[in-house]
Amino acid sequence: MSDTRLPRNKRAERPPPMQLTERDIRVLRLVADFRYMTRDQVEKLEFSPTTISYCKRRLSLLFHNGYLERRFLPLREAFGAARAYYVLDQRGADVLVKVLELTRHELDWRPRDGRREPLYMEHTLRINDVRALLLVTAKDAALELAWTDERELKRRARDHRVPDPLRAGEKITIIPDGYFTLGGRWSFALELDRGTVEEVPFKRKVRGYGEWKTTGAYARSFGTHSLRVLFVVADARRDPRRLERIRRWTEDAKGGTMFWFAHLDELTPATMLGFPLWSVAATPSKSRLLRESDHGLGHSRAEPRSAG
Repeated sequence: MSDTRLPRNKRAERPPPMQLTERDIRVLRLVADFRYMTRDQVEKLEFSPTTISYCKRRLSLLFHNGYLERRFLPLREAFGAARAYYVLDQRGADVLVKVLELTRHELDWRPRDGRREPLYMEHTLRINDVRALLLVTAKDAALELAWTDERELKRRARDHRVPDPLRAGEKITIIPDGYFTLGGRWSFALELDRGTVEEVPFKRKVRGYGEWKTTGAYARSFGTHSLRVLFVVADARRDPRRLERIRRWTEDAKGGTMFWFAHLDELTPATMLGFPLWSVAATPSKSRLLRESDHGLGHSRAEPRSAG
């Protein structure tokens, strides 16, 4: 049975036979780690531009043979194909437990993971767009990337509660969309902005981050004082002035140079670290995430500009 005859929305009754390759196992491990991945994200991390058709075939085989589950985001337009994403399925989980010598608890996989509401899935997949981009960028720059996802951050939520400086007796819980370090010394909280948060709760979040840092709660939780909060605007077409607006809200809430802003569609492996495209609160000019002396080396001890 050829790939062109395999159904897209359900598994074939008689799937083509396949032999798992080392790359297939790496793909399963990636999907387990990311929890949800699109084909574009898998391509970016495990395939080259000349092997895109091969990526499509392997994902199709992994789906039809029960290693991955293929699910779809709802269509927003009247026409077109629904965007597919992949989730680890039971057979894939069995392989990883055996190959990686993990317990089910250590794998941290649940069959219900792929059945979340569409808005959650859309948000998570855009976070994973940033994460995949970071992995490629860090590899190109010879920098180690360590990522902590939202699920793990929620487990630490009790350690991330700080008093609201404007509302006596109230607490703010800080749970970034992701947290990562580069080169073992520069630390970042990622906030993916989809234009859905209004001014009042946004400013409350900014106040919370300020308290998290100044009270020492952040340092106690992560063992470092280095922190920058990256607000990445996911869709500039929806609101072309969204970045300027959330930057102004940040500055109104007394947020300073710890807060950085960029559009997702401007971020590439070539621009993310060493190109001055990041807007920084309370700073007139745009900045590089790392200085040129750091970008592409990985062993430099220089400090990045405007480090938090």
